[in-house]
Amino acid sequence: MQQIKKIIEKLRATSYLTASIDANDKLKDIRLLNNGMKYSEQLLKHWQQTHTLDKEAVVKFMDINVYDYDHSIHRYNFINTAEFQNRIKHLRDTGKIILKSIQTIYADKTSIDPTLKRVLLVTDVIHPAKGLNIFFNAQRSSKIWWMRFSADPSRYLLEPYNFNAASESHIVPGTQAVAIKSQFPYAIYTVEDITCIPFNGTAASTNDIKELTNVDSCQTKNITPGVIRSVIDLHAAATAIIFDSVCNERENTLLLHRKLAPYQCAVTCFHRERAGLRLLNETQIFTKSQDELDAELEKCDNLGIPYTLIIRDSTLKNGLLKLRSRDTTLEETIHISDLPDYLLQIFNS
Repeated sequence: MQQIKKIIEKLRATSYLTASIDANDKLKDIRLLNNGMKYSEQLLKHWQQTHTLDKEAVVKFMDINVYDYDHSIHRYNFINTAEFQNRIKHLRDTGKIILKSIQTIYADKTSIDPTLKRVLLVTDVIHPAKGLNIFFNAQRSSKIWWMRFSADPSRYLLEPYNFNAASESHIVPGTQAVAIKSQFPYAIYTVEDITCIPFNGTAASTNDIKELTNVDSCQTKNITPGVIRSVIDLHAAATAIIFDSVCNERENTLLLHRKLAPYQCAVTCFHRERAGLRLLNETQIFTKSQDELDAELEKCDNLGIPYTLIIRDSTLKNGLLKLRSRDTTLEETIHISDLPDYLLQIFNS
């Protein structure tokens, strides 16, 4: 109980998220704050660029606004929805088999408050021959994708979906589904749902799907096309990764992945006397003593900033500065002329 309270206080103080605890010591009313929203934006960009269920296919993107959302439909009955039919038309027109969309679900049609909406990252794959292969490969590749961001990759697990609560009449025979979850002592978060629905030409049998999957040809070869859908609740997934980054042995450090951190690098100037100039301190940190420098570096660690540049008195003479790593707390000396290429190499690796 005390541990989770301390974690919430730390994340609230660094403007990542806020939450409350109910009478059963369960988290509730979780809401991303300013830095948490910035982190979710980086996660969204990374999903657009790197998350795929089939690396061989070219991806098509589209945005959708939704005001009526049923999670169960998205889980096992989505192929019968008008929304999915519309996605199929996009796939047919472009000749692609993967469609990624950002679905914004508003609390009501008049709301413009970003805290009153959910953002779903949806990937649909349709393949006439290797639907099941894509489904099983996607489980492994997607789990690894999440583990790369984690301070503790062992938190992630695959859990088969239990269809017992669903009406059998709504489930296409042969449907399979899993959830990728992140496990903590105080909560378990689902970061991604993956579902595979076999398409036999009886459900959602439109000309668009038949043309895209070439159903008649598949049936003669005794092959059932597969429809695979991945759904990520952006804010819930960002919350899980933020909690993961704060649960580590270093009490005052947020171990956010360097590619997703809202702020990737800080700059601090350490010199005992200034030159008498009026300086803007909003984007740089100025310190006059080692104790001040250590305190500012701790603040950077609290914010999850992976690297800090330390400019000293001697930097203006020889061009050498220090690059400090949040993860190791070690400093390496680098010349200012090598800095841009070196930083790009670090963050692109």
